Amino acid sequence: MNYQLLENGRTFRAEAYYKNYDRLVKFDTDMPQFNSVFNNNGGGYATGLDIFRRDSKSIKNLDYWISYSFLDTERDYRNFREKATPNFAPKHSFSLVTKYWVEDWRSQVGFSYNYGAGRPYNDPNKAEFLSEKTKSYNNLSVNWAYLLSQQKILYFSISNVAGFNNVNGYQYANTPNDLGVFERRTIRPNADTFFFVGFF
Repeated sequence: MNYQLLENGRTFRAEAYYKNYDRLVKFDTDMPQFNSVFNNNGGGYATGLDIFRRDSKSIKNLDYWISYSFLDTERDYRNFREKATPNFAPKHSFSLVTKYWVEDWRSQVGFSYNYGAGRPYNDPNKAEFLSEKTKSYNNLSVNWAYLLSQQKILYFSISNVAGFNNVNGYQYANTPNDLGVFERRTIRPNADTFFFVGFF
């Protein structure tokens, strides 16, 4: 079900959905291999809500958009031993993007913020399957575009200026240690903050 309103530089869109998955592919190994046993006994569902709002008229020289997504999903597919939420499906996602034109500076400045709820991951030290969740993802970025002339633009951007310590997931050892514990290492971005300068 989708609803959209377009009015004088303003956009509002909302969509609610339910999806049923049937006959998803399953296999009995960690990764699909030539000797894997495949079947189509998998299934699952996804229900959610997406909301989007953009406004470039209410405040002079400001253009912004906000989006939010809610997702409730479970699947029994691939090598899953039971129905669970996949690790690519955060329950809540939010983003805010702004652009503001400063006439005296011949510049467009902006910032963006992205949030993602913790994603499920499987801890082999726990009996439950895909029962753990990573910490939430946060990223606050800023940018500045300076118009040198009609055809020349100098652009600066810094991602994650707040220095959030984001975690992409965890990688566990294939075998337990002497204490029977599967050790793990944290998978993180290559850099917490990224700086970019471009001339166009």
